[in-house]
Amino acid sequence: MKFLSIASGSKGNCSYIETANYKILIDAGISYTRIANALKENEVDIKDLTHLFITHEHSDHVNGLKILLKNANPTIYVSKGTNTYLKLTSNIKIIKALEPLYFENLTVLPIPLSHDAKEPLGFVFQNNVKSICYITDTGYIKEDLLGLLKNHDLYYLESNHDPYLLRTSRRPYQLIKRILNEKGHLSNEDSAYYFSKMKGDNTKYVIHAHISEECNNQEAIKHTYQQVLMTQGVEIDDLKFINASQVGPLKVIKL
Repeated sequence: MKFLSIASGSKGNCSYIETANYKILIDAGISYTRIANALKENEVDIKDLTHLFITHEHSDHVNGLKILLKNANPTIYVSKGTNTYLKLTSNIKIIKALEPLYFENLTVLPIPLSHDAKEPLGFVFQNNVKSICYITDTGYIKEDLLGLLKNHDLYYLESNHDPYLLRTSRRPYQLIKRILNEKGHLSNEDSAYYFSKMKGDNTKYVIHAHISEECNNQEAIKHTYQQVLMTQGVEIDDLKFINASQVGPLKVIKL
């Protein structure tokens, strides 16, 4: 299983997962050209995409969707709520939270999230030997879901903001309030706490996703994660922490 973060943040979101049988895109919030180029750099033709999973309908997750679908023909997996906005009619499958999808050597479990969107989802992708937990754009994670989210090999997990930097930013009060509420975005502390409950012996990678340029920074993320994980008694020596970028793809991670 391979994972590639192509872009993550308010300027646009897109990731790619490859298994032996499938080439999967998650969201298309950046231009078709950027997506195609990132895939081409990793010897993947965008026309070979087999699946497209959409987390929710916000523009930074679907801006590139229309042009993408003119040039590629993946099967689109989307919640009913999200599709009431997108109004996709061709080659789609409506999916529901906690109803797993079974493919050859791959299971995908949609995860219900809390965001100011119509029916947002995260995902767990799991083949016979490796698994990826993909969660961004949520104000919190339900405690009773943490068992399903435990002990995956790679976590693509939102670390959106530092609350102090957010509250003291020049952003409008209503935007600050939106980000902080239960349908907003995970802070560094929230992200670290949830990860402390999910990390297992198989866990090797944490990719901090959807990082705010104005209200967060690498040092804040690193310090908060270290403090929270130490307090929770979580060992981090065997973990690799990576920050996703808004402006360019990361290196492919091979699991």
